[in-house]
Order: sequence, then C-alpha cells, then structure tokens
Amino acid sequence: MKADTMGMAESTAWDLCSPSNPSVYFARAVDGLDRGRVLSAGREVAVALAGLGVQMIDPVAAWDRRLEDGVRPDLTTMIRSDLALLRKADGLLVDMSIPDRNYVGCVCELTYAYQWRIPAVVWVGDTGFEERAWLRYHATAIVGRRAEAVAALAAVLSLRGDTTGSG
Repeated sequence: MKADTMGMAESTAWDLCSPSNPSVYFARAVDGLDRGRVLSAGREVAVALAGLGVQMIDPVAAWDRRLEDGVRPDLTTMIRSDLALLRKADGLLVDMSIPDRNYVGCVCELTYAYQWRIPAVVWVGDTGFEERAWLRYHATAIVGRRAEAVAALAAVLSLRGDTTGSG
C-alpha cells in the first residue's frame, strides 16, 4: 500500500469531523444489507449525536463517497483507513441489534477500541447479546435501544444535549 493512498482515504472520512467537537465512530452491520438502509441508519444516528454536539465518523458513508469518485481500495487500505479513523475518535457507538447476525467487523472495532481505551457503547435490541461475556468485557456500556445508547454515550463522554434520539 502506498502511503499517499492511505492518507487520501483517511482524510476523506476525517473531513466529516471538526477538531473542536468530540467525535464518535459509528459501527454497524454492513455486509449483505441494503446499502441505502445502512446509510440511512447512519444519517439517523448522526442527527441524534448532533444533539450532543458530537461529530459522527461514518466509515460506510466515507467509503461510498470514495467509490463514487472511482477509488477502488484494496482490503488492506480499507481496514487500515477505518482503524485510523477509529483511533482518532473520542468514542465508539456500535449497533448490534439485528438478531442472529455475526458482527465480525463490529467486534474487531470494539476490541481495538478497548485496547486503545476508547469508550464504547453498544446497543443490542432484543438479541440477548448483553449476556455475552466477551461483549460485556470489552464494552463500556451495553443497552437495548439507540436512544439509550446515545444517552449512555453522553454520560460516558460527559456531554450535555438532546439525548432523545429515537430507536
């Protein structure tokens, strides 16, 4: 991988964030799902986080913009870019609310966040995932719904604002 390729991919997504506001990396299921619905969910979370004055880092939207620009990254470039974005984030928000889903990427991001001491809030819906020992160990907070996740994230980051995000 060329260093300039990594920098270009990284800066495209990072432009979504302002250095004056805290930033939160949003992880969720992507593979095999309708891309429009995945992006729409990201926009909804971004609105909820904006009520806290938090900028959302959305690697899915960032990669979609790169694909529109004709950039076809290899797997290594994509993963390294996403990890660079996560490393700069003040928090991690993870949607693991789809029952019977393997969240391989989300679990990897959660593990990196734990190692880098980035607080992570996970919402699990009605999956029963909150009982999983490894998830409980790595997550700062595990809640049922998105609104609870936004409120927990506000508490973890000691923020005040509108925490009424629906979900």
